[in-house]
Amino acid sequence: MPTRMRFLPGLIIATLATLAGCETRPPEPTSTQVTSPATEPGPSTTAAVAHAASTATPKSSCVKPTPDKPVREVKGPVPDPNCPEDDWPKFELPLGTVHFPEVKDGDHALEVAVEIAEKGKEREKGLMFRKNMREDAGMLFIFEEQRDLAFWMENTCIPLDMIFIDRDGTIVGIEENTPTLSRDTFDPGCPAKYVLEVNAGWARRHGVRAGMTMTLPRS
Repeated sequence: MPTRMRFLPGLIIATLATLAGCETRPPEPTSTQVTSPATEPGPSTTAAVAHAASTATPKSSCVKPTPDKPVREVKGPVPDPNCPEDDWPKFELPLGTVHFPEVKDGDHALEVAVEIAEKGKEREKGLMFRKNMREDAGMLFIFEEQRDLAFWMENTCIPLDMIFIDRDGTIVGIEENTPTLSRDTFDPGCPAKYVLEVNAGWARRHGVRAGMTMTLPRS
């Protein structure tokens, strides 16, 4: 999927430009299963993985519960046929792996191979212009501090799920099936330090819900 929001007073809206003192960047949603582009990250061992948040760590006091049914559905073809050409700089992003200890994928914890965006322009571009993404791939946005974050989908050609995560690794909310090429902003209403963007519908397909804890790569 903010694919990408930038910063407003109390919000971060990732997009192509800075609006009213906000940093912007577009999001990356998607549909069920997508083919992998050459730029997609594969399962990676290049980034050291942080220890999972201790079970003794208190859960976030602010969590937007995952509804029984998604509030949005994916509409139209994927990728969006109106996807613009990529005129942004190319970024070589570090790779890492995100784990979901509470969700099993066979005998192991569910995991996602991620590109890591933690600098201003990298976060602003995010998943803009991508036309497909592997089912087990995503992009992890890391911010300098925990705050209210909002993302939009400007120049984002595939629908996304945006998973908002606090500093302790707790999922505080999931914005599902965010629409392509949209300037609407999406946020859970709870402070977050990280946002994981994956294909639209991914979280529900794999049983990932708000309130669960994740293990994140070290930045």
